[in-house]
Amino acid sequence: MTPKNSAKTVRIVAYGFIGFAIVWGLAPYQGINAPARILLDILDWPFGDAPATLTGSEMWLSSIGAGLVAAISIMLIGIVAPAIEKLERKTVQATKLAFTTWYIIDGVGSATSGVPSNIFFNTILLIAILAPLYLVDFEKAR
Repeated sequence: MTPKNSAKTVRIVAYGFIGFAIVWGLAPYQGINAPARILLDILDWPFGDAPATLTGSEMWLSSIGAGLVAAISIMLIGIVAPAIEKLERKTVQATKLAFTTWYIIDGVGSATSGVPSNIFFNTILLIAILAPLYLVDFEKAR
């Protein structure tokens, strides 16, 4: 994959993450949080057994998580994608390590807290962002 295509793919994935963050970020707002409740229900199998209202902790932690996902997405768009285009391998390596670290911590925590289905969804997200980082061929740009 050329650096240009890799950077483009990273941007597309990041915009998808932003969409996810917007939906998740609705969790604290009782009047409009149905999309967030559905998302959380989908992520925690079996689907359809979620309570009608979220707890304060669920709303609070959703705000934190959604904010971090949005911030990371902006960094992918504004730092990582341009770094790929500039052939900055260190940034790509650091991004791979950052997402692998997230995946391990989130996955172990999800399994320990009784939500192993989250590992399935995290795996999809991990592949989506790591694929263009591992497949980039910096030599094609030379």
